[in-house]
Amino acid sequence: MVLPGLMLLTTLPGCAHRAADPSPAPAIVTVKVKDVAPAELTRCPERPEGFPADATAVVGDPVRAAIIRLAQSYAAVIGQLERLIEWNAPGSCSRESRP
Repeated sequence: MVLPGLMLLTTLPGCAHRAADPSPAPAIVTVKVKDVAPAELTRCPERPEGFPADATAVVGDPVRAAIIRLAQSYAAVIGQLERLIEWNAPGSCSRESRP
């Protein structure tokens, strides 16, 4: 009784299928960009000075809220533009390279 079980254990590994060969790595494709953005589009934007800290003004709440929205929107657009320019030409809009 023991002998048929031992024979079965020795023949099963021989029935295993061989692993398929791995597929080759995909080819890397590069595309050269011929067009370069005009210099005026890659120039870092100049940030204007804000309101003077020592000046006072009486501004209504709706106008004050609009000024805040405009300032936040302007800051977001400038930040996005600087990130885009930095992506194309790293280091061009860094704080050290500005006058």
